[in-house]
This record gives sequence, structure tokens and C-alpha cells, in this order.
Amino acid sequence: MARPFIALLSLFVAQAWSADLTVYPPVPGLEASSYYRVRIRPSSDGSAWRDAFAWQTECKDEEAYFDTLKGWTHTYVNFETSVAVEIEISRVNGQPIRRAAVHPKRHASACSVKDGKALVSLDKPCLVAVDIDGQMDGQDTGKGYQGPPLHTISLFANPPLAGKPTPDGPGVLAVKPGDKPPADGDWRTLYFLPGVHDIGAAFPVHASRQYYIPGDAMVYGSFHNAEWPDGHHIRLFGHGTLSGARLQHANALKKLFAGASKASRKPIEIFGAKDTHVEGLTIADSASHSVMLINGYQEGHPNEVRWTKIFTWRANGDGINPFGNTRIEDCFIRTQDDSLYANGLGIRRVVLWNDANGSSFVLSALPDHKLIVEDCDVIYSRAKWHHWSGGRVFNMRGEGEGPAGAGVIFRNIRITDPRPTLQQFFICMAMPKPYGSDQRGPGDLSGILFQNISITAPSVLGEPQLLWGSEKARIKGLIFENLTLGGKPVTSAEFFKANEFVERLQFKK
Repeated sequence: MARPFIALLSLFVAQAWSADLTVYPPVPGLEASSYYRVRIRPSSDGSAWRDAFAWQTECKDEEAYFDTLKGWTHTYVNFETSVAVEIEISRVNGQPIRRAAVHPKRHASACSVKDGKALVSLDKPCLVAVDIDGQMDGQDTGKGYQGPPLHTISLFANPPLAGKPTPDGPGVLAVKPGDKPPADGDWRTLYFLPGVHDIGAAFPVHASRQYYIPGDAMVYGSFHNAEWPDGHHIRLFGHGTLSGARLQHANALKKLFAGASKASRKPIEIFGAKDTHVEGLTIADSASHSVMLINGYQEGHPNEVRWTKIFTWRANGDGINPFGNTRIEDCFIRTQDDSLYANGLGIRRVVLWNDANGSSFVLSALPDHKLIVEDCDVIYSRAKWHHWSGGRVFNMRGEGEGPAGAGVIFRNIRITDPRPTLQQFFICMAMPKPYGSDQRGPGDLSGILFQNISITAPSVLGEPQLLWGSEKARIKGLIFENLTLGGKPVTSAEFFKANEFVERLQFKK
């Protein structure tokens, strides 16, 4: 690596950096968003606007992409800040913006429109979506939607990222765009320099290594470890994007190659994961489940997924499965399959968005010990389907087996979608008609506390809230404390459609 090249790149990045605010420059070789431009400045010092590179991910017209979302895009901007900021959003084509709304609303200190541009004020790091001209808030985009493609946008105000390497630092191997990175060597940190990289499927990662993607680098491909003992002390981090857009979905691969595995298509899949961290990255257009840190509980050796953003457009494009040893905090997940599996070491401060197919919280792997899921926002819960097993917010869809629920708490969950397609509660140990016929194996669901759950609106299709047990898998002793729908308290079991295998529900104000 020629040192002058690295020095020049470092200078270019520094031009967009200050002590309190880092706005990344354009990604060399990558086109910016076709729909939105974004500028950022600190709120307090009257400094000049800084242009931020606006990324774009798109739903294609290819195998396994959801047809109802064909041509939809999502624009996003990552920056780092330790101060309050003001963000300006404008349309690339010059068409004026007339309305704007931030979700979650409480994260923005102000949101207005002036001279055809949206102005958003954020007082501290947070991950938000901005609805432009009521594209999501003002219309039903789930079952039956036949309107034009929607072009949405998110602002990702990240806290300063600790431990960022430099391209010429000790133990750092800097990889130029176009070069094939080595799978191993006498380096500790693999640094993807600004630009576009392609590592292919299942690029091997190893224990006690770091993989850094800065905010002006795009990496196509996926990371994977081949051996269970090699899954510890791995860090994948940065404010760049890891994209699966160049990886075929398993459905397409099976047509080409008999028995083709879809495991290698998962953007991050690490077996035997402990003391492993995923932080700051954006994962776009996953060809399979986005983050899989696979391990049972390892006392004192937790994994963490923090400030990670996920956008998926395809079937099986799930969000994060923490298994038994991962903590999830401060993430933004827009998926077209299931977003989060409720297990692991805790889930907090996650923003969730579904359009076509997935559930916010999948309960099939729910533990029977302490687990807290808290301070999460479901901003959109839409579905292209109607009578089937997917979608919803809390979903136990006749899968799994064994006792579950004791010590599990869902609290401070805000479901603010004004037009949810389906019901929020679909806790079915056995699937009733017309939704399906799957049945969970033996083992009761009992003792879950749902505390401070606010639902803005019911299903636009009139779907009932469901609790449905079976003789060998009953639902018992669920506690609902301060559950509200449309601001009104829910105080009775009549809120749910239930069968004879549901008993001892408790309601508290």
C-alpha cells in the first residue's frame, strides 16, 4: 500500500470531520440517492451546511423480492454526532416537500417544512425515519396497495464510534477497492478503504480480529466463520454498508445448483459467537437472515449488536436472531420478513418497520427465564397478506415447543403505525382457521408481563387480537399492565379472541 494514497484519503475524510460532528463524504464509485439530498449542521453554532452522502437501497424485480414493493427505495444517511444537529432534506428533482413527520416522534425536537425542504432537529444520537408527504402515514400500503413505488428516507445520527482505526495504524491492513482482501495474515484489523468492495459470499472471519467499514465504503458480500471455536472476540463495525445486493437468493441458487446452501448468503453469520460485536453498520438487501450470532448462553461472554441498521426486500430477509448469548440495543430494522427473535440477553431501544411479510417480535424461541424487551418502537406494521401466519407485532404462530414465558417482560413498547394491516397480538400455540394448521409442541406459555404497551390503531382489516392455546400448550397467567388502544385502557379479556385453552389473564392499570 502506497502511503501517499492513504494520506490523501485520510485528508479527504478529515475535511468532513469536526470534533463534534462527522459527516462522511461521497463513496467513490457509488451513486448517491436518486430521490433525496441531505445537509447537516450543528444546531447551536450557526456553521455552514455540510453535504452528506445519501445512500440508497432498492427492491428489485428479481427472484424472491416482494413483488408488491418492486421499485421501492429507501434513502439513508449515517453521520456521527455528540451535539444537537439540524438536518435538511430536499428532493433531487426539485419537487417541493409539503409535509414531513419524524418517527419515532419523540426523538425529534422539531420537524418542519420551509421553502419546499424538510428541516429536522435532533438533540442527541438516535435512529429515525422521516415520512415525506404522507407516503406511509397517509395511506394503506399493505394488502391491496396498488399505488406507485414509495421512496422513503431515514436519518441515522450515531454516537461517536470508539476505537476507530487508521489506515496506517499498527496491525491494520488497508484494502483498496478492487483488491481481494486476504482471509488471514499478520494483521489484526482489516480496513476497507473508501470506495466499493466485493468480498463475495461467506468471506471468512476469525477470532480476535476486527473488520472495519468506514462511512464512505460499500462492501458487497457476506461474512461467515467456518469453525465453531473461531467465533469469539470478533468485531465488525463502522458506518459503511454491507450489502447483499450482488448475492443471489437461495431460491435462485437452487434453480442453478442442486442443494445450494443459503447459509453463506447471510450477511453476518458467526458460529460459537461470544465476546463478538456488530456496531454501527448498515446491512442492506440481505439475501437471507441478516445477523446470526449463534451460541447458547455463555456466562460473562456476551455478544452485542448496537447501532446497527438493517434493510431487506426479499423472502427470508430477517433481521436479528440473538440466540442465547446476544444483547441488542439501539438498532433500526426494516425487514420484509421477521425482524427480531425474542430471546437472548435483552432487547432495547429498537425501531421496527415491516412492509410485506414479517413480524416485529417472533415468540417461537421465547425462553422460560428472565428476558426483558423494552423501549422499542414499531413505526410501521404492514403486510401484503391477510389470512395467514406471518406479520403482526407479537407473533407465536404454532412453532417451537416446550414451556416458555416465565420471567419474560415486554415493556414500554410503542406501536404507532396509524394504519397497521393486521392485529398486534397473534399468540397462537395452535393456528386457528383461517390462518393455518401449525401446532406448537407440548409446553405451556405462562407468566409473560406486557407492561406499558400502547397501540395507536387496530388492524385496518378488522383482524381480532388473538390468544389461542391448545390442550398440550396452554396460555396461562399473562399479565397486561397499562395496555392501551387508541389511548384507551384495556381492562378486560374481552379485548382478545380466545379459546378454552387460555386462562387466568390479568389486567392492571
